[in-house]
Amino acid sequence: MLIALGIWMMKELQYPLSVLIVLPFVLFSPLAGWLADRYCKTRLLQAMVLLQVIVLAGMTVGLFLHNLWIAIGFFTVFCVQAMFFSPAKKGLVKDIVGSENIGFASGILEITSMLALLLGQIGALYIVYSLLRQWGPEAGYEAAAWPCAVCMCGAIVVLLLSFTIPRFEPESTRPFSISLLWEHFAQLRMLWRVPVLRNSEIGIGYFWFIAGTMMLIALQMAAEAHPVESTGDFMQVLAQQKDSALLIAWISGGSILGGVLASVICAGRIRTWVATAGGVGMTVGCALLALVPYGTPLFFATLSLTGFMAAGYLVPLNALLQDRADNDKRGDVIAAGNLVDCFLGIMSVAVQAGMKAVGLSPQLQCGVLAITSAAVAVFISRNTRSLA
Repeated sequence: MLIALGIWMMKELQYPLSVLIVLPFVLFSPLAGWLADRYCKTRLLQAMVLLQVIVLAGMTVGLFLHNLWIAIGFFTVFCVQAMFFSPAKKGLVKDIVGSENIGFASGILEITSMLALLLGQIGALYIVYSLLRQWGPEAGYEAAAWPCAVCMCGAIVVLLLSFTIPRFEPESTRPFSISLLWEHFAQLRMLWRVPVLRNSEIGIGYFWFIAGTMMLIALQMAAEAHPVESTGDFMQVLAQQKDSALLIAWISGGSILGGVLASVICAGRIRTWVATAGGVGMTVGCALLALVPYGTPLFFATLSLTGFMAAGYLVPLNALLQDRADNDKRGDVIAAGNLVDCFLGIMSVAVQAGMKAVGLSPQLQCGVLAITSAAVAVFISRNTRSLA
């Protein structure tokens, strides 16, 4: 919604907001991992969901007051909340289902999370676009505030549902230490010294790199297809938002199908060949996006193919990371993985902005991603045995 609001304000908020989302993971990841291992993950998750309700209420008030800084301030707290939420959420999966079913359960968890993120991106752009068309070009803040209020009501329902999650006693007894604030490299060493965890995380991190880069490329494609000549060019702003939502919708549709299929294939056993096949598919999809004309049926089909293969690539790698981590260190391992993911998320913003700055078209940017995806696909293929 804030990105949609930025489009309405003629400001490129997507770059600073993308960095802001991942910055808390970089700064406080060890603390989040320690909390998830030391205390009951269910209680931690419930506390973070409560904070989510408070944050969304604050963002809603800021938007209704037409104060962008209040909204971004609460969004910053939201990013910190997500950082503490993630190890608790992912760490609960094995506790609930065990090793036998973690391939399927982890896949469903990742795909529903991805579905929520993508539907949020699509829904925000489309809803803001629809409300602006109905209420007029001056109603940008209201067009973002009302959907935010609806999300706040949904968060209250989620808070109530969180009390149905079973509780599990923590296995770690490590006391708090101030060194937790700078133990990033210790966590990374823990992750990196175990081949199965290291290789899984390399693949997972690349997924978030390509996902972040593709989202920014899609926004650039929409902006170039409907350039805004002036702040009063209201119809072009709406056309940009509509195109952005359409592009993300095609990617998300393929992602959901690919993730569900991969989860079914990995039910009962984690199958690493699915990750190899997904890496090859991502490479082919990005290469086709560099060649297929924008806006054609084949272009949209290729977007879906790329999302389909990328989601299938992610599912077994996530399951391996959660399953092979020691029970009393799982939160630390997941936090270290989040740290790597977020570094690559920040890199995706820098890389896409850099490619845009040097004049590479979105199609050529997809060609660059095809080359990097091919390299990752080769790496995953060669390391399949160590991941098994």
